[in-house]
Amino acid sequence: MIAMTGGEVMAYEDLLLEKREDGVAILTLNVPEKLNAITSTMSENLPLATDELAKDDNVRVVIVTGAGRGFCSGADVSMMAGGLGGADAGIPSRHQRLRVTGEPHYDVFPKLEKPVIAAINGPCVGGGLSLAVSCDIRIASESARFGVAQVARALVPDYGLTYYLPVVVGMSKALELMYTAELISAAEAERIGLVSKVVPHGELMSAVDELVQKILAQPPVSVLFSKRMVWRSRFDDLARQADMESWGTRICSQTEDFRASVEAFMNRQPPPKYKGY
Repeated sequence: MIAMTGGEVMAYEDLLLEKREDGVAILTLNVPEKLNAITSTMSENLPLATDELAKDDNVRVVIVTGAGRGFCSGADVSMMAGGLGGADAGIPSRHQRLRVTGEPHYDVFPKLEKPVIAAINGPCVGGGLSLAVSCDIRIASESARFGVAQVARALVPDYGLTYYLPVVVGMSKALELMYTAELISAAEAERIGLVSKVVPHGELMSAVDELVQKILAQPPVSVLFSKRMVWRSRFDDLARQADMESWGTRICSQTEDFRASVEAFMNRQPPPKYKGY
C-alpha cells in the first residue's frame, strides 16, 4: 500500500475515500467479497465521492483502486438476477435502471478536473473495465485480468465502454474483446496499450505513487487545463454513445439469452447454448 502521510478517511457505503496531506486522494471500491462488483449503492455514492474530491482544492491527484484481490468485477450479477422471475419480472430494479441509463458514473472521472490514475490490482471486467478506461492513466499489477464481461452475460458493453475502449486500444482490438468476451492478461493489456505499465503485485501502489509524485511536481493549473482540453471535446460523443448503450441494454435484457445467462452464472453452470432471442 502507499505509505500514509497523514490525512483523513471518509466512508461512503461500498466506497472508501482517503485524503492524504500531500494532495493525493485514494478512492477505493470497497465490496471485496464480490471483487468490488458495482452495486446500486456504489453507483449512487460514486458521484458523491467525486463531487467531494472536485470541491477540495487541496486534492491534486486521485488514485482509484479496489479493496482485496480485485479492482472491479463489473455489475453485481446477483442484483440482476433479483429481477428475473416472479411478479416483478418485467419491472426494472433500481440497479437495472442505473445500468440502462448509463448513470451515474460513466463520466465522473473524465469530468473530475484532476488527474485520475487507476491502480488495477486484480480482475477488471465489464463495468469495472469501463471505470478503468475512463481514468486518465492505468497501471496494473501482474495479477490483473481484463475483459468485456457484458457480452458473456448476453448484454452489450455499457457504462461508456463502447466509447472508451476503441479510443484506448483501437477499433479492431476493441471489437475483438467485445465479440469474444475473452479475458486477457496484464501483459497483453500492456501490449495493446490498455494500461501504461505492469508491475509486480507487491509494487503496484509504490509504482503509482512514483507517477503521482511526478505529476505533483508540475504546475497545478497547467495540469488541470491539460486534462480539461483533452477531455472537453469528447463529452458530446460520450453522451451519445451512452444513449446507444442504454438502447442496446434495454433490448438485450428482454431476451431469453440474457435470462439463461444470468441463471447459469448464479447457479455456477456453464454458459447456455444461446438462441439469438
